[in-house]
Amino acid sequence: MRDDRGIAVIGAGAAGLAAAVSAGRRGLPVTIFERLPWIGKKLLATGGGRCNLLNDGLTASDFTSTEPRLVSSVLERFGAAEIRSLFEGLGLRLQSDEGGRVYPATNQAASVLKVLELETARLGIDLVTRFEVERIEAAEGGFGIAAADGRNFQARAVILAGGGRSYPALGSNGSAYDLAASFGHRIVPPVPSAVPLVAKSRLCHVLQGQRLRVRIEGRVGGRVLRRAEGELLFTPYGLSGTAALDVSEGLSIALNREDRKDASVVVDFLPFMPEKEVAAELGRRLSLGWAPRDLGTGLLPEKLCRVLPEIMAEATRDMAGRLAARLKAWEFPVQGTRGWNEAEFTSGGVDAREVKLGTLESRLKPGLYFAGEVLDVQGGRGGFNLSWAWASGSVAGLAA
Repeated sequence: MRDDRGIAVIGAGAAGLAAAVSAGRRGLPVTIFERLPWIGKKLLATGGGRCNLLNDGLTASDFTSTEPRLVSSVLERFGAAEIRSLFEGLGLRLQSDEGGRVYPATNQAASVLKVLELETARLGIDLVTRFEVERIEAAEGGFGIAAADGRNFQARAVILAGGGRSYPALGSNGSAYDLAASFGHRIVPPVPSAVPLVAKSRLCHVLQGQRLRVRIEGRVGGRVLRRAEGELLFTPYGLSGTAALDVSEGLSIALNREDRKDASVVVDFLPFMPEKEVAAELGRRLSLGWAPRDLGTGLLPEKLCRVLPEIMAEATRDMAGRLAARLKAWEFPVQGTRGWNEAEFTSGGVDAREVKLGTLESRLKPGLYFAGEVLDVQGGRGGFNLSWAWASGSVAGLAA
């Protein structure tokens, strides 16, 4: 058995690399263990290959968790300014868009991974790939780490940064949850997040392939969980696009974790017009003798215009008002979500109440730390989830 007595980082994704760099800069011996043959595979796929690595507006309120104070305690130590400083100090030039989303100036995720690789090499951090951690056990003076192939290592402290369950082909297969559970940690049942929605609606088939900029609400039991504005893509199975992904977390929890049957999405097809203005314009067109299928011309895609006569047939009076109300709040019952291979994030993980504020050390096992998506901390699209990876990894590396 090799005796390293340093810091073992489990997982070479964003959080694991940040943790390794943070600990390595303290002069500590660090070894990263990665189950894949290479590091940062999921990182390379983020942001469509561009890597939206930060959001300038980063605050703790952008996250959901079983322990919101944990997020605050981490961002107070390593927030947006520190994340930006980390990468600029590594030589990565950054640029922000109008929404505060921060990308490498090269627009390539490979640039982000490269500067991290160079820093781990400079710090002398060891990397062990193709190492499937089968178990972590308490040992004298620290931990014993065993691989499925029989290899064994020892470490003074362990930072568990093995990710969640989204995109399992990119390295996150949920195995980190079992490792945490072996020390008694409660796992909040993981469900897909930032994931397309299954909605069995005839309109989805009619509009298949259509992309629209809309306002959208995710509801459960009639209660609004989240609102968003963005692109909605109609598919044979239901709803996708950025707008659907942005409201999917609460719906996924209700559907997949709580087995609710009353989830829905309400779509405003005309976000650029108030309902009264829509009704007035439709009323004007009706008074001029426009045919029902032509009423949406210039306002709506032709595919959607084709179903307007059906709505008109349901109205016995105030046809313009009835049609305007429907177009401003079209409800799609949601039966489920797509699976892990289409989910950008994971909602759930190690119960954040079992982790110490400000250090991310386990309250159940001293010397065990957590970073990234393995924790029940969820950030939305727009650079927030990656921000949590950098911040939590860096804080764990400072504390271990």
